[in-house]
Amino acid sequence: MSDLTFIYGLLTAILEVAGIFFAFRAVLIARTPQSAIGWAIALVILPVVAVPLFLVFGESRFSGYVRAGTGKSSALDEALKSTIRHLEGYHAEVRELCEDGAKIARSINKLPATTGNSLRLLVDGKQTFDEIFQAIDAAREGLWVQFFIIHDDLLGRELSRRLLAAAARGVECLVMFDQVGSKKLPSSWCEDLVRSGVKVQPFVTNRQFGRHFQINFRNHRKLVIVDGAVAFVGGLNVGDEYMGRDKKFGPWRDTHLRIEGPAVAGLQISFLEDWNYVTKEVPSHRLRSQSVGEAVVFPVASGPAEDWNACAAVYLSVIQDSKRRLWLASPYFVPSSPLLYAICHAALRGVDVRIILPQMADHLLPWLSSFTYYPRLLAAGVKVWRYQPGFMHQKVLLADDDFAIVGSINLDYRSFMLNFELSAAVQDRRFATEVENMFLADFDRSRPEDLRAFDEGSLLFRWKCRAAALMSPEQ
Repeated sequence: MSDLTFIYGLLTAILEVAGIFFAFRAVLIARTPQSAIGWAIALVILPVVAVPLFLVFGESRFSGYVRAGTGKSSALDEALKSTIRHLEGYHAEVRELCEDGAKIARSINKLPATTGNSLRLLVDGKQTFDEIFQAIDAAREGLWVQFFIIHDDLLGRELSRRLLAAAARGVECLVMFDQVGSKKLPSSWCEDLVRSGVKVQPFVTNRQFGRHFQINFRNHRKLVIVDGAVAFVGGLNVGDEYMGRDKKFGPWRDTHLRIEGPAVAGLQISFLEDWNYVTKEVPSHRLRSQSVGEAVVFPVASGPAEDWNACAAVYLSVIQDSKRRLWLASPYFVPSSPLLYAICHAALRGVDVRIILPQMADHLLPWLSSFTYYPRLLAAGVKVWRYQPGFMHQKVLLADDDFAIVGSINLDYRSFMLNFELSAAVQDRRFATEVENMFLADFDRSRPEDLRAFDEGSLLFRWKCRAAALMSPEQ
């Protein structure tokens, strides 16, 4: 036997053993039976391909992350306790269809719904970043800035310039971005800020021992907090494409939300948890909330480090309780079975269910996967629109007459299982009317989709869609 043959045989044996080992692990940790079966079969039958893929995509539980209120960090626990004490005078009773969702969010995130908030709906990049930059320029004490993606382009350099100016006037500046989402961000962008006293940290999701290949988790949150008094959440990242400057995508349709009032105190907890994960430090937070409006708001923060996913639970609860209307906008539609059935059941009981998806694809796999759900949607009476001009990236839910959710949550497996997400749930009739008008304008710029497109498509098209859907948890 030649040395080459021996080495080949040894490597094959090692891969087979590794495949069997990881197959047992996949059965133990997979979130769904389908995922467990799929991984186990692939790892045993084709370990040379499946083992590397499992090392990258296989883990379903994020480790090393500490949540406030769990007794694992005294600093985080105290921050949560002080926030809850501060909000005692602002508690709100959430009514009707969002009552159950608010209870679930509070059980998971420990934070109550609060009244006394003022909201501003921000449509598209210019309005959003005009407001964010104005708030940054007005900051006097502290700036917390977190995005999934930051690019070193015109918008990214404008953000840097304003942060440098804030730091120069003595404002404490903390900046965080996802390492995978911002993989193209050069170190020079960070170094310029650090030299001026800005603390900059990437959110690294694969630093635990034995998990260095894991890049499947993402911190998808977008959050800016100014002096503990004003917060911004939504779908926009920091990049020229979000301003509509990219020739490939053209006009970029997105939605953000400006929040002022007691709800800002609760939104700070997710940033503190993320910052603690990256630095092992919990910065001092500012509890400056005061009643400035009438809107009731509660945070929906979720991630793969918790036993129960708040965004999935809240969305399912609201969808199941909707009575008259359910309008949804998302760039990706790759729902889990519970989410798909909840949406279809709403339509079957007579709710006006409409979903806006982009006509253009920025990621091919989720775009193709969405077509496989058309037969179910058609049979249930769900209506789907495809947004025509440029790319639509907003993540918004509108239910009945007074409830809306705006934030970073997409209608896909990744948001519901693998990402750290953050949205704001709002009960306020006036705000819901603004969201309704925004949706109506978007419908005018969209084309009703023929939900027979999948069944009547070519064999090759249907095969590509089905093949893409097989990868849905990893998209």
